[in-house]
Amino acid sequence: MKAVILAAGIGNRLKPLTDKMPKSLIKIGDRAVLERMLDSLTGLGITDVTIVVGHLKQMITGLVGKQHKTAACKYITNPDYELGSILSLYAARQEIAGNDVLLMDADVVFEREVLARLVNSKNANCFLADKSFKDTGEEMKVASLGGRVVQVARKVTREHDSAGEGVGFCKISSDCSEELVKALEKRICLSRLCDYEMALDDFCLRVSAGVEDVTGLKWTEIDFPEDIEKARIISGGLE
Repeated sequence: MKAVILAAGIGNRLKPLTDKMPKSLIKIGDRAVLERMLDSLTGLGITDVTIVVGHLKQMITGLVGKQHKTAACKYITNPDYELGSILSLYAARQEIAGNDVLLMDADVVFEREVLARLVNSKNANCFLADKSFKDTGEEMKVASLGGRVVQVARKVTREHDSAGEGVGFCKISSDCSEELVKALEKRICLSRLCDYEMALDDFCLRVSAGVEDVTGLKWTEIDFPEDIEKARIISGGLE
């Protein structure tokens, strides 16, 4: 299994901080967000890592280099990183096709058990959902029916019996990876200015994907300035 980490975005909602650094390099405690993520991956035996870069990419490649502990790190540049996030995931399509892969946003601080739930899940294709979220309309939700994911969207409109906030990680099996690449291509044909989760939503309509509940576990996505402080509070219990 390999990991593909999306770290190309500008982080507009964190400006002016992100004018000077990618948000994946924001220090949480003694390590950057991305370093924490790589530590969790290597701790779970994931050592094949591809990082999609764009905004201030030299800072990321300069910090992480070609190897982080036991992980070999490869970089793919998304030249259109200022457009939709779907282009960053599509830039890594050759890493996805034919492989068991973890797809990960680079702006999440989490306890290792969050990632372990995904890696160790019996579901070949799998998403994570936290049911304890407060719905502001901003969160990307994962909705399921009978344990199968039926929608990945900010607004859930399909029949479901469970829904939670998506963590920003998912697992795609080698058998189904080509379906994801096709979903990306179809969405890009419609619009290059969209979230990659729209392709994941299409993917889940064609392929069976399960969900793992991470309610009660510690994690946060860093989108706004207040999320940085939340991440630092969380990290205090993870050291």
